[in-house]
Amino acid sequence: MFLVSHSLDAREKEIRSWIPKHPSVALVVAAVYFEWTLCRAIVGLSKRPNKEVRQALEKIHGLAAYKDIWRSETAHLPDAKTLPQAVVDWHGITVAFEARNVLVHGRDRFTQSIVRPKIDTILTGVRDICANCL
Repeated sequence: MFLVSHSLDAREKEIRSWIPKHPSVALVVAAVYFEWTLCRAIVGLSKRPNKEVRQALEKIHGLAAYKDIWRSETAHLPDAKTLPQAVVDWHGITVAFEARNVLVHGRDRFTQSIVRPKIDTILTGVRDICANCL
């Protein structure tokens, strides 16, 4: 999807470029990007070997499970935050992921005006995760 060498700005620009023609696709891609970033952060912040963390992440599905693995893999950090503390608008992320679920299960499609604020929330959440990792 993205290369690690791509900047946050470049990734955001690519996702936003999909909104005018394919708003539903843009939302799904933004959600995938959030999960990709979250998984990379969990691997990077954990004190366990990367291979073990990646194997654990293979079994993770849904935001509640991500909160649990985030907590368990970052608890050793002196300034550890829960995932909803690290991602300022966690409620907005959950709303955006509910919309993503509607799309991936084929129950609806969305217009630009519906997806744009959800994508904004997701991209801000990605930046929150990155800031927390620093």
